[in-house]
Amino acid sequence: MSGINFYNKDVLRSKTVRGYASAVNVLFRLRGYNQPTVLSDPNNMPGIIINNLITQENVASQRAPLDDEIFAEIARAAKSSHSLDSDRNLLFDILTLARYIGPRVSEYAQTNQNKVDYHVYPNGTRVIKAFTPNDFIFYDKNKNIQSTFDESSLSLIASVKITWRIQKNRQNGQSITLVADTKAPDICPVKGAFRILMRARRLGQANDMPIACYRTKKSSLLYITGTKIAALLREAVKKVRPTTPPDELTKYSAHSLRVWACVLLDEAGMNPAFIQKRLRWMGDSFKMYLRDTPTIQNKHVSALDSASAAVLSLLSTPPEEVAHLTATMSEVDISTSEHNIDEMD
Repeated sequence: MSGINFYNKDVLRSKTVRGYASAVNVLFRLRGYNQPTVLSDPNNMPGIIINNLITQENVASQRAPLDDEIFAEIARAAKSSHSLDSDRNLLFDILTLARYIGPRVSEYAQTNQNKVDYHVYPNGTRVIKAFTPNDFIFYDKNKNIQSTFDESSLSLIASVKITWRIQKNRQNGQSITLVADTKAPDICPVKGAFRILMRARRLGQANDMPIACYRTKKSSLLYITGTKIAALLREAVKKVRPTTPPDELTKYSAHSLRVWACVLLDEAGMNPAFIQKRLRWMGDSFKMYLRDTPTIQNKHVSALDSASAAVLSLLSTPPEEVAHLTATMSEVDISTSEHNIDEMD
């Protein structure tokens, strides 16, 4: 699974890995040894690894990406919200950033709206999983670090450096810098990140505590959760597409943000290495997130424009002219081929 295998493949599907594990189990059983892989044992390390791969594939295939219409509806809901510190405004700001960095849900949300999720190392050290204000450094256009965080400073922000203290792929300490989108300032990722930080400051959140928080009329500070995100996303989907079947609606969750970021780069024609690097994938597993979207479908048609035009041209040309043209082209090909042979000699 890590690339050290017979064909030196970076990516193996869970079905293939299970087949290998099964073959090894047979070998051990025939020799009277305990089988090394037991998928049903929660403490069996090979089983844990394989089951994690199965889960990863299932999540990737079962989650739908967001799209422009859903994003626009969430923006409208945020604008009509009762407060800048509401859950809907927080989600909108998260989406402006998420479409660029494709965050994993643990990197910005909690499992409980009143508790903080920690990663506990074997030595007992506890580290907050989600982003904190300390993970963001904002710069103005002259590369000076911005230390004032209020509405008047929002227009001065030109870029943001984001650091992942802890990641699922264990590439801890990785940083990515985003520049402000001056063409679409209302959905700029840098401004969205800055608003998330300002909101945390308004709610009295410390710099070493999770940044993605909001308030309600009853609670002064709550953390956004995967459940809350899924509910708000599905609410927007139903508003945009009222006839969406229930089974399709369940495909929209907090993980849709990561799928969406991957799909957007694919639609933009970015190469796999770019997608892999910017969205922080170690291998090629991001390919499981690619989708057959309308943009991809239209690009496919456009890619065959010249070929389609050639066929249409032939269909509108009398058969005798097509035969004459084909014969002429063949003579040219033969002449050119002989000329090339002479040059090669």
